[in-house]
Amino acid sequence: MFVDHVEGAWIDVPIWFRSHRIDDDAALARIRDSRISAVVIDLDKGVGPTQAPVAPHAPANAPAPQAPDPETAKAKETLRRTHSAMRQIFAAIRDGASIDPGQARAVVDEVAVAMRHRPRALLGITRLKSKDEYSFLHSVAVCALMTHFGRFLHLDEGMVQQLGVAGLLHDVGKVTLPSEILGKPGSLTEEELEIVRTHPRQGFRILQSQDVSDMVRDVCLHHHERIDGRGYPDGLEGDQLSQAVRIAAICDVYDAVTSIRPYKEAWSAKTAYRRMWEWDGHFDRVLLGQFFVSIGVTGETARRPEL
Repeated sequence: MFVDHVEGAWIDVPIWFRSHRIDDDAALARIRDSRISAVVIDLDKGVGPTQAPVAPHAPANAPAPQAPDPETAKAKETLRRTHSAMRQIFAAIRDGASIDPGQARAVVDEVAVAMRHRPRALLGITRLKSKDEYSFLHSVAVCALMTHFGRFLHLDEGMVQQLGVAGLLHDVGKVTLPSEILGKPGSLTEEELEIVRTHPRQGFRILQSQDVSDMVRDVCLHHHERIDGRGYPDGLEGDQLSQAVRIAAICDVYDAVTSIRPYKEAWSAKTAYRRMWEWDGHFDRVLLGQFFVSIGVTGETARRPEL
């Protein structure tokens, strides 16, 4: 059977399902076990559906079998390794040591591979962030979203790699902030917000002595800028913001608003699309529409870039 395309949100559709020949029972079982809502098959390229035998009924009181989800298990293992690596990277920064560029690139590569093969599982796990691990998992999630979006935009692999490193390190300046502010369960005071708003410059200062690219430093310093010039720390606007900064601003906010925290309700992807689109002047509108197309959330304003 040749699957021409599938129906369902991007996060629910493993990449290999898209336009794929199904030749064995194992592949068919993976489709049945997924969250795909429907498949469209091409009868000119393969066989059509047949009537499957009816399975015997289980007793009414029998519990439904809970088959292990291999994709979730693999995603958890990816996060375990990357979470540990991020702790090491942030600890080195706190101690005034140098970041190991090879370690950072290895994290980016592992996250990028996971986003190609199990995006729903990876991002689903990172949505639930505890107080102690928020900074680490947020960095991994932003890295994942930025590498995915870079590939969607057909950027070269070197650029995609640097976008991933920038995602990992965009909030590195938060290591200098008081823990009672970072972990505060609720709204911050205006004085506390002013302290938080120092983290881009603090991160840029830290990265000045690190072996990272100018793009990574630029993202660290400017990911809270806005297209209309009302962001911080420099109030840049329009063409003053690089493509990497515009991508980071979208991915950073998207992960933040869709994350489940003890003190706030997470937005769905569709709610995030609607709300973020309403924030006129905040994001690059073209990139914002393309980002939501890349994760399977579309609207009248969203258009996929020409190939």
